[in-house]
Amino acid sequence: ENAVHRLASPTTTDDNDDDNDDETTNNEQPQPQQPDGSPPKTTTKNKTTYQPKNTFIPQVFFLCARSLHLSALSASSHYTSIVRQVNHTAWNLRQRNTDLLRDVHFNHMLCLQYATEASLLNPPYVVDTLKFCNLCAGFLLKVEDAELRVMPEHLVDDVAEWIVFVARFSAKIMGGVGLADVFRIVVKLLSPQYASTVRNYNLRAKLGDVLHDVYLPPSTSSRPPSTTVPTSVSHDPTTSRPYLLTDPVAQKSLAPSLLLLYGEVEHTGYYDKMSHRANIASLLQYLWSSPEHRPAFAAIASNRDSFLKFANGIVNETNSLIATCMEKLPEIRRVQLQMNDPRGWAELGEERREEIGSRHEENEQEVKRALPLCNKTLKMLGFLNTDPVIRSLFLLEEMCPRLVNMLLHVLTKLVGTKGMELKVENPESYNFRPKEMLQDLCQIFASFTDHSQFQEHCAKSGYYNLTLLEKTVKTCTRLNLLKGDSLTLFISLPAKIEIALKHVEDDEALKNDAPAEFLDPLLCTFMKDPVLLPTSGTIIDRSTITQHLLNDPHDPFNREVLSVDMIEPATELKERMGKWLDDKRLERMKD
Repeated sequence: ENAVHRLASPTTTDDNDDDNDDETTNNEQPQPQQPDGSPPKTTTKNKTTYQPKNTFIPQVFFLCARSLHLSALSASSHYTSIVRQVNHTAWNLRQRNTDLLRDVHFNHMLCLQYATEASLLNPPYVVDTLKFCNLCAGFLLKVEDAELRVMPEHLVDDVAEWIVFVARFSAKIMGGVGLADVFRIVVKLLSPQYASTVRNYNLRAKLGDVLHDVYLPPSTSSRPPSTTVPTSVSHDPTTSRPYLLTDPVAQKSLAPSLLLLYGEVEHTGYYDKMSHRANIASLLQYLWSSPEHRPAFAAIASNRDSFLKFANGIVNETNSLIATCMEKLPEIRRVQLQMNDPRGWAELGEERREEIGSRHEENEQEVKRALPLCNKTLKMLGFLNTDPVIRSLFLLEEMCPRLVNMLLHVLTKLVGTKGMELKVENPESYNFRPKEMLQDLCQIFASFTDHSQFQEHCAKSGYYNLTLLEKTVKTCTRLNLLKGDSLTLFISLPAKIEIALKHVEDDEALKNDAPAEFLDPLLCTFMKDPVLLPTSGTIIDRSTITQHLLNDPHDPFNREVLSVDMIEPATELKERMGKWLDDKRLERMKD
């Protein structure tokens, strides 16, 4: 209420006046009642106390917002917990071959779930709460920036959490409810300009979930049909097109906002960040296909340092996810084979079976969390690199080696000799789609095939294997994973890498006896562009230190704060290295 009063107050306050707001001076004369019957404005010597025309409306507004927080939001959290317990109990009972309907504890929880649904998801109640959420959003849109910072955070948090809850558990009820202002406030608060206004990373992640669960068109979403929000909610009624494409503010700011959010959700926790990033990747893929958002993506690519941090995060994420999935899938397969042998499974004893079953469930849950993000990250790498400018950034020395190693590592796991260990039962239940994953990999390889830097780093990679790559080309051709120019490019890749490998071997032989001062102190490789670190006085290859600073903003030799713009070129050493190489080439030509 006080915030609403301040918004409307046109008065100024003397900082040296210590009088209470409700006090008046002895010389103050009673003020006449306003013509409309509202309370008079009381004044002091240096201050005018604002008296709103109608205090009832702001009081009711904030009391309603608070009641929503204490009732519906609290109940929704309780209901989500009940559903999770029901599902977990049902899984355990099925593992023991127990009839669900005859289990007293399970039926009690099921009754509790249905009873909560009857009141919490009552359609008239849900519709009214959604309308109030849109009212809250409209109010916040009108608040000036200075006052927006002091508004109760739960106003935004509750709107986001409740709308996502309804979308996931009772999406059909949302049909016909206008949520345009909710979309606009979400886009506004996610923009880089307002990143300091909403500093709670968990809340910012919820705002991203609102865009994915409510405003991403059903035709492009992977959500199950029961959670599909009616198009009347996600589409602008004046144009019959999605708000994501028609809103002018979203066209300018949403793409960079999502890239910023992709990094911020790192702070939400290991498991939560996976679902958040999977949602962000889906949104980015949808925006990428829209001509309205291409100028925003072009502007992102022009900010080299910012985009490299994002690209580095994608590569780090993919490496971590692949390692997790490729470790857990063989374990899941082994347990499935054990369970498919009734006699051997019975001989293990109940305690041992429960121990294996519990670990098996943990592995399944971890894979189900990791694989959706892994799939979407590979797709994101694929569509981003169709743009020549963005592709050139991935070809930089600080990025290309890591990208190549990641791609070849995944390829080794999918097509290599141990690929059969990944063949689990019902792979779709884990979101494991090896054919689709291989197609995305082949598409990425094809987009980089003609670039000499990519060929060279493939040749240098410890994961490179000609037999493996040729096998991949045959598999790709047999399964018709690529077509047209993309297939032609991918088929030509092994031969091009072999040519690059010959050049790399010749170059390595040339540099075998290079002086120690020409070698990178971290990687022991011949430096291409030596630079001086002013914080420690160490000379190192530019690509090595740049790659390091993408993950850690400190000098690796003394842990002092270091940034890319502080690095100084080692010009004199670079000239000596160039002369040494020229002399070695002349010697080889004479031989």
